[in-house]
Formats: sequence, C-alpha cells, structure tokens
Amino acid sequence: MMMILYQLAKRLDERNRLQRTIDASSGDVGALTTQKEQVEEQLQTQASAWSADGQDEFLLEAVAPDTTWMQPADSYY
Repeated sequence: MMMILYQLAKRLDERNRLQRTIDASSGDVGALTTQKEQVEEQLQTQASAWSADGQDEFLLEAVAPDTTWMQPADSYY
C-alpha cells in the first residue's frame, strides 16, 4: 500500500513540475504538454487499480507503464 501511495505522489509531483514549466515557458510546449497528459493517464490508471476491489500492489506494478522517460532534464528548468 505504501508503495502505491509513493508512486502516486511521485507522479503528482511530476505533473505539477510539468505544469509549472509549461506555465513559465514562452516557447513551444507541445512535448511538455504531451508528457503531462501521459503522467495524468498514469495517475488515472494507478488510482483506478488502487481503488478497485481485489487489486494489490503486485498487479498495479504489472499495469503501470514504464516511466523511465520521466527523469528530470536540466533543459526544463
């Protein structure tokens, strides 16, 4: 359970970071917007799996998408 909450918190932090970067940017934010939408989809997937009866942490790990692309990049700051 704690791992699920941790994952949700990390994705919420990433979503908020992306939103702040989009708000502060004056250039093309298409890639950032796409990343934010993907993070929001991942949040929905995790929240749904977490709240569904009979779901556990191992199943959530199986349905959670790969997020290695979400590593912070210096160019976004």
